Amino acid sequence: MEAAADLLATTKNQNIKAQLIKMILDYELHQQKRTEASKVERRKRAEHKELAGLRGNVQELTDKLSSGQTSKAKEISDLRSKLRKAQQSAADLQREVANAKQEAEKAHGDTSEMQVRLNLANGIIERFAPALAPEKRNKCAAELFQKLKLEAPELLTQLFKSMGLDLKRWHSWDSDYGEDSELMVKAFEQPGAEDLGKLSLLRLKLLAMGVAVDAIDAVRDYRDLKIDFAELQKRTRDDIAFIQTDFQALQLHHSIPKNLMPRLTEEALRDASNSMDHDPAGKLEWLNVIEQLLEPDLGIGSLLLKEIASTRQAIDAAQTTKNSV
Repeated sequence: MEAAADLLATTKNQNIKAQLIKMILDYELHQQKRTEASKVERRKRAEHKELAGLRGNVQELTDKLSSGQTSKAKEISDLRSKLRKAQQSAADLQREVANAKQEAEKAHGDTSEMQVRLNLANGIIERFAPALAPEKRNKCAAELFQKLKLEAPELLTQLFKSMGLDLKRWHSWDSDYGEDSELMVKAFEQPGAEDLGKLSLLRLKLLAMGVAVDAIDAVRDYRDLKIDFAELQKRTRDDIAFIQTDFQALQLHHSIPKNLMPRLTEEALRDASNSMDHDPAGKLEWLNVIEQLLEPDLGIGSLLLKEIASTRQAIDAAQTTKNSV
């Protein structure tokens, strides 16, 4: 353009001047168009940048709105869930209140009915208890004590009062013996007349523990020669098995703990031996049964075996004499 301007100033050719002027004008027009185009392009870029920013803001706002809607929806869902639980709890509470009311009404009715029954029971006991034998009255008292001592202590107090029994004493027995089966069994060894109530209670406690107290009593009576072998079998048929082997030997089987069985003392062995000297066969039977049932005291085992051996010799000698005659 500088060269064109210089030439325009020096040339006198009108055609060249016209061409140069036209070229300069075209150039200026082209530059103006380029400038305008650049402005338009810059404006478009600015607009695009601004639009992109606005789009980003719109997306951010949209995301926030969506997140807010999701959070709100979850919050509403949680509130609805809590509302349902509260409604369910209220319904359950109403049912429990209704049930409690029904139970209270039933309990009131049962209390009235029980009071009637109690009055009737007291009346019956007051009338018939004095006529009962002591052992039957104490057996009844033991059953009532075990059943009612925890479930209905007030009722038990009235019943024992009607029967003329000292409830404190019964509680004392129950506490003193607790669950000690060995101590309870020892109470039956030499009972006194005043111990009928205590023995009735202890027998019931032992039976509840699975201890065959009646069988143990029978074995003790057999040891002391108060009953014979047939009576022993009868009284212990549920607890002791008496098996006769092919060799005519008697075997006994039972599950009664040895520490609960009566002990074979030297005195018991001596008394029985002296009492049955006239009946060697019966004596040998007693010795064999006692050997299997009872655990001898220290040192008595050897005496028992000697007694068995001497009794067998006496029987053999008597049989030999009989055969020779």
